Amino acid sequence: MGYKRVSLVLALVFSNGSAHGAFIEPPIVTIPNGQFLMGRNEGKDNEQPVHQVTIDSFRFGKYEVTVKEFSLFIDDTGYQTPKECYHQPTENWIAHMSKGSWDNNALTINEYQPVVCINATTASAYADWLSAKTGKHYRLPSEAEWEYVAKAGQHTKYRYSDLPNDPRICEYANIADKTAEQKAQQDFGASYIGTIGLTPCDDSSGYSSIVGMYEPNSLGIYDLIGNVQEYVLDCDNANYNDAPTDGSAWLSGSCDKNGLRGGAWHWYEFSPTQRSSIPSDFTGVLEGFRLALDIESNHDNAEIISAVSFEKSLKQAQRTERKVRLNLLPYPRKPKALSLKINEVNDEVSLSWANNTDGYTESYNVYSTQAFGGQYRKIASDIKTPHYIVSKPFPRKHSYTVAAANSDRFSEYSEPVTTEDTIWPIPGKIQAEDYNSMSGMLVEKTKDTAGGLLLTGWGFIRQGNWALYQVNIKEDGLYRLTYRVASSVNSAGFDMSINGQTSASFKVPDTGGLGLWQSVKGKEIFLQKGTHSLRITALADQWKLNWLSFN
Repeated sequence: MGYKRVSLVLALVFSNGSAHGAFIEPPIVTIPNGQFLMGRNEGKDNEQPVHQVTIDSFRFGKYEVTVKEFSLFIDDTGYQTPKECYHQPTENWIAHMSKGSWDNNALTINEYQPVVCINATTASAYADWLSAKTGKHYRLPSEAEWEYVAKAGQHTKYRYSDLPNDPRICEYANIADKTAEQKAQQDFGASYIGTIGLTPCDDSSGYSSIVGMYEPNSLGIYDLIGNVQEYVLDCDNANYNDAPTDGSAWLSGSCDKNGLRGGAWHWYEFSPTQRSSIPSDFTGVLEGFRLALDIESNHDNAEIISAVSFEKSLKQAQRTERKVRLNLLPYPRKPKALSLKINEVNDEVSLSWANNTDGYTESYNVYSTQAFGGQYRKIASDIKTPHYIVSKPFPRKHSYTVAAANSDRFSEYSEPVTTEDTIWPIPGKIQAEDYNSMSGMLVEKTKDTAGGLLLTGWGFIRQGNWALYQVNIKEDGLYRLTYRVASSVNSAGFDMSINGQTSASFKVPDTGGLGLWQSVKGKEIFLQKGTHSLRITALADQWKLNWLSFN
């Protein structure tokens, strides 16, 4: 599925008139000087304190650097790019590095998409190469320059208001939306529901898009929000205390990490002030870059002709892509009146719903979560009638939904239906995924033979995540809790509460890593006979849970 680099036949010019290797100078916009308030008072700690920054005029790339441009750098230098990349979506999204590169990865299929599966070090090497070719100072922008351009004088937190998820954002940015869910389910059996969530609009791109397909900001810059996260020159710093106020890059702090701005196709809408960082050698499919240029660097005919030539071929690629998007069949109507009946004798769940008569529905897909509140996973497709029987359903509380489908798209999910709460006996073992409600948790498979499913979060359980279980305690008494965990640090672990009253805390040891499991014997606790709500709440990050056992 990956994009395979081909020989590029380009009418290119060279800044010094010699054919020592082709290059494309990026289409660029001159940004006027000015002052602005960097950061946001209502933002996260790393967006504060708000401070005034003075920006000198500079030049800023209209687009993110594309595969097409980057390929010339590789052709000319033979630069050794990373051969593995966090790019292959898994059951809980992009969690593992696997074979893949800038010219051969699962999600890049067009040379006008932003180049990804490169790291910040590689992005800087590209800028240095182009600088050497042209005699101009191309570089990554500073974080202050990036935010100045992204804000472009706006005062709202997001593009259109102080509230996220305004559906107008899909005209301006490529983010997690309807098409993102379509592609995730179609290609990888993954879902944004129960994990990241969806913006209620459709930008027509499931992964990164050909650059420049959406509306520019008021300065004429494209794709600042969404598409791919963009490396900036700055080192990582936890807040803006002692930050430069002259628009320059902050080159002290944690300089093994680079700043990132703008979010990506995989996320909800980011604000212009939202900050993140990543190790300089991290290689992923969500990260790319654009270039800035010092104003002292003079424009010349070579640059102008090169940029015009590139934009001409880019416009043709955009026209082709727009035709593809326009020719898709309309979305079918969202199915209604989904209902659920449980047949305990046959160990079946019977689903039924109202039949669609919208003219665009050809069949139905049925989806299930593994546990309550989790991702939707397709369990049946091409269902021609409005009912379906699930044999041997999950033995824990979980949900079902249905979507109408045609050859191009499927509809919004129906309102879900959910099985009843499960009640687990004590003494006995409770699998971690057998909760009745949770916050911040995800379910995935363990990689060891004894594990089955496990409870995690984004990468690991984080402080404040919780899971609640209904339990039936056979008799009053002292019970010893044993729990199977994996962790990369010694930590405070978790609190356990019964009916909202904290019962005890249990430490989590360093087991040698998040993939190495250990059964830990905890303290004895007194439990009272009856049916109760038992809740575990994480007191620390960096651990995963497999099961709890009460004896």
